[in-house]
Amino acid sequence: MKGSKTKGNSYELTSYVRKFTFQFGIGGLRATELRISPPVVQRGSDATLACLYELTDAPLYSVKWYRGRHEFYRYSPTEQPATKIFPFAGINVDLARSNQSQVVLTRVSFGLSGNFSCEVTADAPSFATSIVSNNMEVVVLPPSSPVIHTSQHYYMPGDILRANCTSGPSRPPSELTFYINDIPVSPGMYNVQPAAEGLFRSEQYVQVQLWPAHYERGAPILRCEAKLGELYRDNSAVALYSANSDPKIERVTSPGSAAKLQTCQVLLLLHIVVWANNT
Repeated sequence: MKGSKTKGNSYELTSYVRKFTFQFGIGGLRATELRISPPVVQRGSDATLACLYELTDAPLYSVKWYRGRHEFYRYSPTEQPATKIFPFAGINVDLARSNQSQVVLTRVSFGLSGNFSCEVTADAPSFATSIVSNNMEVVVLPPSSPVIHTSQHYYMPGDILRANCTSGPSRPPSELTFYINDIPVSPGMYNVQPAAEGLFRSEQYVQVQLWPAHYERGAPILRCEAKLGELYRDNSAVALYSANSDPKIERVTSPGSAAKLQTCQVLLLLHIVVWANNT
């Protein structure tokens, strides 16, 4: 069962293509899965689409690959050449790494996010056909940790903390969450702004009153976490010192500060040793 051919090299597939797995299981043919590696693709990188199928009673007649309803790659072992590429905007097939069971796409762009399908057909006498589909997501992760800005340098119990956290550019935009002493803070306004190349910058605002309980263990720690589903997670933090407190080495708590902290500790120790030798 094949879709009817439309203009150019496009093929109108029936509605069952949109399902993740649709299989006839007749004529010794069964397609089981379309596997995309990596599962989520970084823009500009390569993606391997593997069509997993089983043939028992007949040899392979063809494997056809579709983006949506448009065929872009075909493998037919009885034809010369065995591989054919049909032009499709944004799709770059690496022929050297593509074959009867997989197709490799290079320099993947955002426009390729969406449904891909492989249609496997057995040779005579059955010409049985089986189709499996899967969705590919193309993303760009934030290039750096989120950035926190506060409305003032020092805070006392009773003050109103106003702060914002920004992350990006990325696609999709980051989800942002504020914490004080690792306890989530009720979010304020969340804003997403477009950036260059189809990316987004996200910004989260917070306004909360600080209470003595926040200072029970010293200066409260305000932390912002940026997250993109299960793909990405990063955070930055600042200490909310009061005006009459002495600055401490651990004031900077953003990611990557461990090396800076160790350097400060070594310099402080050397300073103490030199002072002791001179007294």
